[in-house]
Amino acid sequence: MLGDQLSTALTNLTKLIVREKNPDNLKLLMDQQERLAGELQVFIDKVVDQTLPEYAEAATALETANKLAEAAKADLDKVAATITAMARAADKVSALAIKVGA
Repeated sequence: MLGDQLSTALTNLTKLIVREKNPDNLKLLMDQQERLAGELQVFIDKVVDQTLPEYAEAATALETANKLAEAAKADLDKVAATITAMARAADKVSALAIKVGA
C-alpha cells in the first residue's frame, strides 16, 4: 500500500542520511526526505477529518513527542522520555487510523 511504501521510503532516506559522507549527496537525500514528508503532510491534512477527537489527540501527542525529541538532541538523558512520548504518539496515530478506517 502507498502508506507502507511512504513509511519505508522515509525510513530508508533517514538511514542513508545518517551514513552518507558526501555533502552533495547528503543535501540531495535530505531534500528528498523533506519533499516526501511534505507531500505526506499535505495528503493527511486533506484526507483526514480534523474535527475528530482522535485527530486532536494524535496531533497533541506528536507535538509533545517532537518537543521532547528536539530537547533530546541537546540532552541525551531525555532520550528515554522521547521514546515514551513517541510510543504514545504512535498509539494516538493508530487510534486515528482505526477511526478513519485505515
